[in-house]
Amino acid sequence: MTNAIYGKILPFLKLESSQDALRNILVILLPSVFLFFFYDSHFAIAFAVGILLSALTDLPGNKRDKVKTSLFCIPIFFITAISISTALHAHSWIIIPLLGLFGFIYTLIALLGFRINVVGNLGLIVASFTIGLRPEDPWAFTIAVTAGAIFFFAVSLIQVYSFPFRSLRFAVAGGIQQMANLIRLKVDCYDEQVPLAQTYKNLSALHTKVSDQLESVRSLLLRDKKLFSEKDQASKLWLAKLYQLIDLYELLMAVDNDYEQVREVLKGDETLAIVRRSLVLLSEETAQLSLWKRSSEVCFPKRQELDGLLQQLESKKHEGNFEKQELIQSICKQLRQVSAILLQLEAKVVQSDQSWLESKNFKDFVAPKAGLGTIWNNLTFKSAIFSYAVRMAILLMLGGLIGYYLPEFRYASWILLTIILVARPSYNNTQKRNYQRIIGSLIGIGLSFLILYLITDPISLLVIAIVCLYLFLLFNRPNYLVCVIFITITILLGQHMYEGKLVDILGSRVAFTLLGSIFAVLGCLAIPINHYRSIQQNTHSLVEHFRTYLQKIQEGYASQNLNYYDLRLMRKFTQASLAQSYDALEEFAKDPISGKYHKKDVVHLQTLAYRINALLVGLSIQMTKLGFQIHPKLMEERMNYVEGLIEETEEISERLQSKKPLFIGGKTGKVWR
Repeated sequence: MTNAIYGKILPFLKLESSQDALRNILVILLPSVFLFFFYDSHFAIAFAVGILLSALTDLPGNKRDKVKTSLFCIPIFFITAISISTALHAHSWIIIPLLGLFGFIYTLIALLGFRINVVGNLGLIVASFTIGLRPEDPWAFTIAVTAGAIFFFAVSLIQVYSFPFRSLRFAVAGGIQQMANLIRLKVDCYDEQVPLAQTYKNLSALHTKVSDQLESVRSLLLRDKKLFSEKDQASKLWLAKLYQLIDLYELLMAVDNDYEQVREVLKGDETLAIVRRSLVLLSEETAQLSLWKRSSEVCFPKRQELDGLLQQLESKKHEGNFEKQELIQSICKQLRQVSAILLQLEAKVVQSDQSWLESKNFKDFVAPKAGLGTIWNNLTFKSAIFSYAVRMAILLMLGGLIGYYLPEFRYASWILLTIILVARPSYNNTQKRNYQRIIGSLIGIGLSFLILYLITDPISLLVIAIVCLYLFLLFNRPNYLVCVIFITITILLGQHMYEGKLVDILGSRVAFTLLGSIFAVLGCLAIPINHYRSIQQNTHSLVEHFRTYLQKIQEGYASQNLNYYDLRLMRKFTQASLAQSYDALEEFAKDPISGKYHKKDVVHLQTLAYRINALLVGLSIQMTKLGFQIHPKLMEERMNYVEGLIEETEEISERLQSKKPLFIGGKTGKVWR
């Protein structure tokens, strides 16, 4: 029992976010405590707020990412703090339109990327904290908050310049773990007792996570200018690992047979059980990979068992009819290729092959930068982010208006903070965050009461508040509910020591948190996101990518001349489009109004999309890894089969956009051979 708990806690503490949490708590405490005792308590608190909120914007990234975050974050914090604190100090009504303006702009800049989206969200939280802290001197408060932000980013930049591959190392480790999860899930594909529809759904969901993880690795590495230098061996080694990860992902995603046929052809003997056990061993082997351990020896304790299983599987390819023999041979090749890539991943050498791209093409595999033109093109209610920005502006002005007529405007900070943290574009995510925030707040309030009842010593309370702040930072990314519990305790203990009016503090926390939650839900219903338009855009793009990918495969097979650049680029675009479409369909299915009529249709569309992608990758691998071994007639049959699935996907998508529930059955009656 103890070993099991330890086995879960230790990997969690080794995550980049966990190590950042320890760094952040030290960066917050050391200078702030010094300023509190040796300079000014009000300045120290504002300084600590500046560090804390800046730390929450510090996502994994390279040097360029960290600099970009700081260049956005510091001015936004300064402008927000001085504007809100000045209006608050003057008791001016201008604070209400200011909240609306910031709500609109800071939400809309999400179009510039997820990193800037987080900065904008934290800029709104600066406004909320400013109202809650009621600074007496606007300029002193603003300087302190801005100084805290500058101090934090100075530490962050020193760290990233000292350890340039830190985030890349963690991203690759995360990618390997997701690969292990994917291999484990593939076991269900060869289990006749597990429904294929559910397996495809689970694989699609995990595909999104793996795709995002690989995109993170790709983004961190391919934007590194050192890759263009032949002398930098460290960057070349990381590039080799990226290629191997992508090749592994392709092998795991690819099928050259539908799993329905696999189960049908291989049923009746132990072949399926051998495949399942082999995949379990490969999953365990993948999870054990360590790309930075000192030992150069590769040691997998169950490699001998795996080799025995693969030999046993190969011996069965001489049994049964031709179809069964071909299928077993294909599965054997795939499993051995996965095994070989795992050995290459562990090795500390660069093993290039003809499929590697020229460095001048790396930029094509990195997400393009968004600019002011992107924002301009989205200034319409046809854009989901524009509707969301308008909603946030109205909600924040409404919360500010209520606070303006309260005896003390600071109580409005709980309303605003709840709106900022809870209100999400979709109704489902908003309700989920609502639940987490309300339950987390109630648990935090209950624990705070218990702590204050049992402990009265200020030093002990301060230590508990610091520990809870660290735990908030530790769980901020992995678990929002848990982090709400700890930040509630931190704030309540801190305000109790600072002001002493516990009843007022708790009353405002509960009442105005609930009010903010209600506003967030009403905002979703009043200004909803048009999921039909989102479905139209994403599925149309996905179908076009499917067709282009199939065309590139056809061209390569017809000419017997592979263009690795085209195939890799189309695979990347197609899988990214698949992940976006899956998310859009998932949000649509969970919509309380229209989604309930289409849940089965959405699952069917997701399943079709996953199958098409897997079959396309399988065809691509047949050529890139095995050569042109498929007979022309068989190749034509397979391409026609995929084309039929694409047409079915397009038809379902169009009918789904017409807001009519679909009849699930599928028109493609061919069998994949």
